[in-house]
Amino acid sequence: HSFRTAMKQHNVPHDESRRRRYKQHRSPDHLCFGKDEIGNLTHDCIVERLNVMLWKENTIYNYDRFATTTPASAGAAASDAAAIATPQYDPMRKVNPDWRAQITTWSYSVVDHFHMSRECVAVSMNLFDRYFAHEKEDASKNKNAVLLVSCATLSIAIKLMEVNDLSLKALSRFSRGKYTPSQIFDMEWLIVASLDYYLNPPTVISFVMHLILLLPHEINERDRNELVEYATFAVELSVADSFFVGNKPAPSIIAAAAIIISLQQCGTLSQSTLSTIIEIHYCDIILEQIGIDASGFKESRHRLQLLLKNNKRE
Repeated sequence: HSFRTAMKQHNVPHDESRRRRYKQHRSPDHLCFGKDEIGNLTHDCIVERLNVMLWKENTIYNYDRFATTTPASAGAAASDAAAIATPQYDPMRKVNPDWRAQITTWSYSVVDHFHMSRECVAVSMNLFDRYFAHEKEDASKNKNAVLLVSCATLSIAIKLMEVNDLSLKALSRFSRGKYTPSQIFDMEWLIVASLDYYLNPPTVISFVMHLILLLPHEINERDRNELVEYATFAVELSVADSFFVGNKPAPSIIAAAAIIISLQQCGTLSQSTLSTIIEIHYCDIILEQIGIDASGFKESRHRLQLLLKNNKRE
């Protein structure tokens, strides 16, 4: 396991007991909204975690750091301003959106088959997007390369997020034998080197699971659990959407938008004035006290609503 050894040498966490505690905290059954202590976490601890995640989001994991084409130069080079707003034509989003959506769906099927966390897919697609942002070649013209990278990023994400690895042989079988284990392994190292070992991005779902702890305690358990499920569903849809590639809007904003939408849609909350009161109070917390940048919030909210409309929960 030379790869995992290298991860540990570069301060990439892989601790079973801590992972189990983390999974316990993020379970809806262990949430206790609006209190000074939430599980084994204090309110201040949650806010501090969020501040660290925001710092990472805006600095070391900022998409622009890895992009070979900056937004300014991309805009100057584009002849049609409307085309820039469309993922299919944006130089910052190098992979064909249809391919990317198919890859995300395939990745979810892999982790579901092996009963792994779906957050692995969020991490995998973050690595995937940043890798291609860093590469100068036009990835949309080489589908084989795109698929190989997706296998490798999923393998890396599982190594980071799960206690038990997924063997490269199994991953090779899921690719229908298109790539050998050695090809996937070699691509892993290329990706790790390209990203300079920045492999632990703050994901949208991790923001959701922290932000949701700060909701007022007036929400009953039934609505609370439904809210968590609905927000998670919205976030998982966003992972597959190329619209959200490139930290514009940022993961923290997508998470906040998902929670606000959930407040309006879930259970008895959506049928009472309590929803509006909580929304106002909650927006004040996440925008003022924590300091999440509100730019892109309306855009994220609208896009998530569109995704939810087109993808009804079963």
